[in-house]
Amino acid sequence: MQDMRHSLPPLNAVRAFEVAARHLNFVRAAEELGVTQSAVSKQIAALEDFIGAKLFERGSGGVSLTLEGRELIHAVSPAFDALSDSFQRFSRKAPRSKKFRIATVASFAAKVLIPRMASFNQAMPDLELEILTSDRVLDLAREEVDLAVRYGAGGGDGVVAVPLDDGALTPVCAPRLFEEAGGDPAALLARCRRIQVFLKNEWLAFEKASGVRPADAPPPVVLEHFLVAAEAAIEGYGVALLPRLIVESAIAKGDLAAFAAPVPWDQSFYLAYRPGADRRANVRKALAWLQSEV
Repeated sequence: MQDMRHSLPPLNAVRAFEVAARHLNFVRAAEELGVTQSAVSKQIAALEDFIGAKLFERGSGGVSLTLEGRELIHAVSPAFDALSDSFQRFSRKAPRSKKFRIATVASFAAKVLIPRMASFNQAMPDLELEILTSDRVLDLAREEVDLAVRYGAGGGDGVVAVPLDDGALTPVCAPRLFEEAGGDPAALLARCRRIQVFLKNEWLAFEKASGVRPADAPPPVVLEHFLVAAEAAIEGYGVALLPRLIVESAIAKGDLAAFAAPVPWDQSFYLAYRPGADRRANVRKALAWLQSEV
């Protein structure tokens, strides 16, 4: 007999579908799950590929469930309710006292946490930091982590969100490209490819904020990961708009140059934790440490 577990879709994708179907809004779903809207969209797309049917209709007024989506949510919602009821009968294991777990996206781990490991050890010598990196949907109610760092609008039901910066995007490029353009942002953009990272085109926000609108700019290239986009900019492949926390060390080293003023943006890196978690002394210390460092 075939093992039916092998025919199950990725459970993170099912969870993303359940939250998105409940809100009928991918932004609010991302906020509740503590991930980006892009991550939710990818999970939904993966589930649609798995079952071979569209689950949402996407229009100018938002999203709505298809017939298949309505049928699936009627099956999925009771299953999640049953799981929740079942797990309430069990008490969670107390975490090992010396372990402090931060779940974060890889870009924040690489550019912010890893360079500050010595600082963490000095500030909290009684703790051992564990960094769990993943872009998948994170359910803080079920996963044994002390803090999470995510990127997006933040907030959502059942999650406390604390922004780590103002969310502005820094326009960056390889220093030689800026020099070759004579230090002129308009000339730079007219000759270099724009690296697009976000689903919502960040370069439209740059044009609005800076007034720079090159007429004959090369077509953009889409690189959805902050680390990949930063490396492409360092190598001179194009210009990018990236969060300050991702590029500040490269700017300080001279690997990147900021060629214009920061651009306001409605997303940022933020700390996320379950309500009441900050009553624990270790969580309060880590919150204070992270906020002071960045």
